[in-house]
Amino acid sequence: MAKIASAWRRLPFLRVAAPAITAFALAAVLAVACGGGKEESPSVTATPTVVTATRTAVTATPTVATATRTAATATRTAVTATPTVATATPTAVTATPTAIPTTAPTVEPTVAPTTAPTVEPTIAPTPVTQNPAESGPFAVGVSTLTLVDESRPTDANGDYPGATSRTLVTEVWYPAEGGTQPGELRDAPLDRSQAPYPLIVFSHGLTGIRRQSSSYTAHLASHGYVVISPDFPLSTGDAPGGPRIGDAVNQPGDVSFLIDSFLQFSAEPGNLFEGAIDETAIGLTGHSTGGLTAILATFGPLADPRVKATLPLAPMGCVVGSQAYAASHIPLLVIGGSADQVVGFPSIRQAYDAANTPKYLLTLLGGNHMRFAEIDIEDPASGSLSSGPNFLADVMRIGQVTNADLGTCLASQNSGAGAAQSLAPDRQRELTRLFATAFFDYYLKGDEAASSFLATEFAQTIPEVQLEIGQP
Repeated sequence: MAKIASAWRRLPFLRVAAPAITAFALAAVLAVACGGGKEESPSVTATPTVVTATRTAVTATPTVATATRTAATATRTAVTATPTVATATPTAVTATPTAIPTTAPTVEPTVAPTTAPTVEPTIAPTPVTQNPAESGPFAVGVSTLTLVDESRPTDANGDYPGATSRTLVTEVWYPAEGGTQPGELRDAPLDRSQAPYPLIVFSHGLTGIRRQSSSYTAHLASHGYVVISPDFPLSTGDAPGGPRIGDAVNQPGDVSFLIDSFLQFSAEPGNLFEGAIDETAIGLTGHSTGGLTAILATFGPLADPRVKATLPLAPMGCVVGSQAYAASHIPLLVIGGSADQVVGFPSIRQAYDAANTPKYLLTLLGGNHMRFAEIDIEDPASGSLSSGPNFLADVMRIGQVTNADLGTCLASQNSGAGAAQSLAPDRQRELTRLFATAFFDYYLKGDEAASSFLATEFAQTIPEVQLEIGQP
């Protein structure tokens, strides 16, 4: 982990700010950047399967919020490989969640009215009722694929000349055969007993990696989800030419490409994921710039209409204009730390304030920005970040796409100070898993009990959180 911290601090966006940086640039800097470690689990050393796919009708960028994308059955060509199934070998054991308080604290947390949202879940209720605080009933399989979208280019970046395609090395967590074996089972057979499963796409933050939040993604898989997480071409830590937040405008297209790919795998006889995906139950989540990606792929001109629920963690909400949310009622849960010193909680909350119902805002009291990811880096001190040579232009590029008033980024600046106490990293990630599982269980699986967990039992009995629920 020390190696991760050292590498992180050498990244350009962590240099001390020069006096010449404008007030806006400094505020914008404080309103963005997420990290991920550079060291991965030993299970990632397996050689990924390369799958080259060409899309025929997904290249056009929508220009309005109601833009129609191609259906899940869009024609593709040249899928050159099928994920292989190997003998499952357990890897590192995932962290066991600590006990969740089940009795009300002596001090009542401040919460908004806790009535159930008026918008019903997207599918008919099913008898799920697994405790979201605990690992689910499934073993967790993991596989690594390299997916190539031949229909969309990778932009030039610094001394990198760009490419005619976009390559996404992608990690997949899924319910696997193996009972309740701990850890990740590499390329284990899919457990088909309750297939098809909802599909969730996780997006990493700026300089992050696909496995930056593996306890979160594996936890969802243990509860009966297929979770996919790519290394984005130009925002991952080792991006050619250096990580760029500006490529966030291209990442919603990557998300749609991944959805297309896995729906195709699900329909392909003999594929590891044959029959695995419920095309009516697709959700998005992500951290920081990845949370912004999840928002862009759900609301506004870059939205994919197949998305049914979205959960951004510490997103840079101030770069998305309120008009992006105007025509949508996709369920939204925004999670942020009250002590976030990178984005600042006011910017996080802007996504919640602008959205229509059903919507939730979960504040982790004493939580910060970096602890959502499994790294040993703390939020930098206020004012210690540098914008880099392209940062301001990148933020303006995003704002132009979303019709944002970037002046709100100035108003949303804060240092994350004032938290009563710091929330431990493991506890911050545990609470994230807890509320995320309940949210997706309700809106993607139709589990009514999960709504009670989300809005009443957890919110009123856990002293480290405050939950606001939007009213119609």
